[in-house]
Amino acid sequence: MIRMLLIAPYQEFADQFQRVFEEHNAAQIQQGVAPEKYSLHTVVASWPSEIQGLDLDFEVIICRGFVSIELRRMDPYIPVVEVPVAAGDLVQSLKKAKSEFQAKQVTVLGSLNMVMGVEKYGDIFGLEVKQVVLNSTDEIRSAVLEAVTQGTNVVIGGVRTCAYARELGVPFVLLESGKESMWHSITEAKRLAHVSRRVEEQSENLKAILNKSFEGIIAVDAYQKITVFNHAASRLLSKSSIEVLGKPVEQVLPGLKGANITETEDGSIPEILQYEKKQLSVRGTSVRLRGESIGRIYTLQEVSKIQELETRLREKIYLRGHYAKHTFEDIIGTSPAILSAIHTAKRYSVVDSNILILGKTGTGKELFAQSIHTYSPRKNGPFVAVNCAALPETLLESELFGYVEGAFTGASKGGKPGLFELAHRGTLFLDEISEIPPKLQGRLLRAIQEKEIMRLGHDRVIPVDVRIIAASNRNLLDLVKTGTFREDLYYRIDILTLELPELSDRKEDIPAIAEYWIQHFTAQFGLPSVKLTDRAKRKLMMLEFPGNIRQLRNLCERLVVLSQCQVIDERDVESAVASYPTGTVTVQPVVSTFKDSLQQFERERVLTALKQAAYNKNIAAKTLGISRTTLWRRMKSLELI
Repeated sequence: MIRMLLIAPYQEFADQFQRVFEEHNAAQIQQGVAPEKYSLHTVVASWPSEIQGLDLDFEVIICRGFVSIELRRMDPYIPVVEVPVAAGDLVQSLKKAKSEFQAKQVTVLGSLNMVMGVEKYGDIFGLEVKQVVLNSTDEIRSAVLEAVTQGTNVVIGGVRTCAYARELGVPFVLLESGKESMWHSITEAKRLAHVSRRVEEQSENLKAILNKSFEGIIAVDAYQKITVFNHAASRLLSKSSIEVLGKPVEQVLPGLKGANITETEDGSIPEILQYEKKQLSVRGTSVRLRGESIGRIYTLQEVSKIQELETRLREKIYLRGHYAKHTFEDIIGTSPAILSAIHTAKRYSVVDSNILILGKTGTGKELFAQSIHTYSPRKNGPFVAVNCAALPETLLESELFGYVEGAFTGASKGGKPGLFELAHRGTLFLDEISEIPPKLQGRLLRAIQEKEIMRLGHDRVIPVDVRIIAASNRNLLDLVKTGTFREDLYYRIDILTLELPELSDRKEDIPAIAEYWIQHFTAQFGLPSVKLTDRAKRKLMMLEFPGNIRQLRNLCERLVVLSQCQVIDERDVESAVASYPTGTVTVQPVVSTFKDSLQQFERERVLTALKQAAYNKNIAAKTLGISRTTLWRRMKSLELI
């Protein structure tokens, strides 16, 4: 709804205008040309002083005579539409002066737009018509008095003019605006209100865009005086818009003086300026009208905020899928060997030093790497993993460091960020780091040491904040001695070392691991749950798994697929193992002598006591009825430590 205000000189005018307004609305609706809904509010005020306390918060104000002049003086931007005095209105006033008062000399007083050209209508009625243009209401009384002194018979004018004429006893005729003039003013008022609404909407949209912008925005005119200063600029520079509007921009941002802000077709190259204790990235763009510069727009960003935004963008755009899925809770086992590894890994997690994880194939190096990440202060950042042995040298280099468009044949349009960039503020896991080619080891060393990388085909250095966790199933120190692995790279990554136990060193964990994977695969394949018998568990503990947990996992998958019922027994394990190629899974010799049987019984008895005591040797020794020293000797003889 567009609200319009009518300031009427008298009540009859207001009533007549309201009738014409309703008729105008009905005509527009009938013609189907009413773009908006309009409401008209009216107030009677014939004197400029009477409008001082009025609520003028309307899309357009309709008025007449000196009231319109006073409104424009108060605010030149107030949307005012004046009700004109048409030629027909002037003619009617002269006709009335002639017929009612038999006047011969008439004076028409009013503002220029009310009385202009009235003299030419005098001949129609045989009247001597004089027009008096008034510039303010202060001139009315003296002008009326002078007209009477000069022999005028009738005074024609507005409400106040007629009031003074009445005081002097001089005949008067009120200069009215007829229906035609009112209709014309309503049409113009609606047009102006419609345009004003659109301009206001655009202004509010622009204001919202400016003030909700992440960047500080400063617009200046051709004389470098500030015309726009948004909320972000106010926050960055700690100055209000009232303080800076109209001031030279270099006075507000002194660093601009002498700054070389290069403008290109695609925008501008940012310049880093120091402002108090902040570093600001500033861009500048010219504003042109018909080829002529009429001003300039500067955009400001705090460098630290850009870095934070970059991190969030990386998380939302590039880092989908680069996250750690596992925690220490996912590591199965209660053996001293695995508990010791978990304890060490947790201690490593809380610091930011690089870690080297050593362990045979299948011991869970990536599982530990992910768990360290999710336990560390970097847990909300990305976890990016790469197998250095799985990619050729050229591809590995582009994957690690990224490349720009055109860096090599087949490079993606727009380039591609490398894994170091994707791991910013997080962890980069380099699996099988021993397989990195010697030529690439130097670049990797610099990236880890300097915490900055350079994309292939580019000359710009990109800072990165990455924690490195490397893993290898080979002895890197032996590779250093043979010259296939750089010594300086080795000492850069081998700050904290974590050695993972083989499955043969934690055989007591095999039943729990096997049960986990059997449940996993039965659920994955949609099969009924399968139970692993104690005899089957003992059989699994007698097996040797060169491939460690990965090989045990594969055997469990085979057991689930081959099982004929909901119970897996010793024979099922033997059958599954028999189908493996010779040498991949071996069975320990079966206990055949009484001495061997006794030793096996004692081993299981000690293990049971330890488990029940949560591996507290004091409690376990009391349960067995022996001293802690004797328990330690038995554990050593039974190869439990």
